Amino acid sequence: MTQTELSPIPAQDLPAAGRLALAALLRGTAQTAPALAGTGWVTAEGRLDPEACCLFGADVGGTKVQSVLTDLDGRVLAETRDATPAAGGDAVLAVISGHLESLAAGRPVGAAGIGLPGALDPVTGVLDRAPNLHGLDGRPMPALFAERLALPVAVENDVNLAALGESWLGHGADAPRAGEAGLAFIALGTGIGMGLAFGDRLLRGAGGAAGEIACLPIGGDPHSARARSLGTLESVVAGQVLVEDYKARGGARDGTLRELSRAGVADPVLDETLSVLAERLALAVLSVGAVLDPALVVFGGGIGSRPEIVERVRSALDRLGTPVPELRISLLGNRAGAIGAVRAARLALAGALERT
Repeated sequence: MTQTELSPIPAQDLPAAGRLALAALLRGTAQTAPALAGTGWVTAEGRLDPEACCLFGADVGGTKVQSVLTDLDGRVLAETRDATPAAGGDAVLAVISGHLESLAAGRPVGAAGIGLPGALDPVTGVLDRAPNLHGLDGRPMPALFAERLALPVAVENDVNLAALGESWLGHGADAPRAGEAGLAFIALGTGIGMGLAFGDRLLRGAGGAAGEIACLPIGGDPHSARARSLGTLESVVAGQVLVEDYKARGGARDGTLRELSRAGVADPVLDETLSVLAERLALAVLSVGAVLDPALVVFGGGIGSRPEIVERVRSALDRLGTPVPELRISLLGNRAGAIGAVRAARLALAGALERT
């Protein structure tokens, strides 16, 4: 039997020195741990064996819950998705725990990461600004999920986790400066949000609302009822709002903005809508650059990941003539949030080992 075929000793059953050595491997602060030889956690060379256990990540959105099971290096082993339950609350918890059970299929899982739309207080873990998750608002998420899943759990804002995923296995992996200067992930689809990752560190803010660029006073009236509800920027760039704008300009076709822009049909009215969208997004990127100056700005989401949208934003920024961060489209696509949740799970496992 080879080293990688050994059934690993449960992480919590390792001696104190072994738990700390494993935590260092999981965090990447150590590359080898010869002291873990014979435990099933490392290869013959003393490096972390990615197959020693699995990690679970779930990305909860307003319309779908997407979950993945991966090895310790983030390689996807299984994946599933379901519609987000309209009832919210315990129904969402049931979907996530069901995904964990079905994806794991008896394989050992070391930790879980969960991404939620809304702001999570960095100290209490209480969820706020999550109108699409009825019954979870105002509750401490890490404790709730840890009890339900019986695992070490990390719970973060969904776009923060997209930034973390992109930093780990996306564009950040080939951009060393992003770890120091930051990688901003802008998700544009049903709404708009942003996460900022410095390697494995997330910018959360005092109340967990850092990156809520939906509230930037761009493109609309910040005193209007719609802006107060959605945020000024989101009130003019959200997917349904853009379709309404297209129709108001005389657009004749039906569908979501993503469907309209992917159709490949010449449509001058749609061009007008997209040009206005690009101008507003360019101002948002300019604002982010002025305050945070990240090394990279990565676009994702159903609308943000469209190459023609990002190209229009580049052109709008060129016309403004101000130095801006490098713009890219997410390498991880619709898995960015789930992969970020897996990275958060790996760090949560390391943290649990350090505390015991």
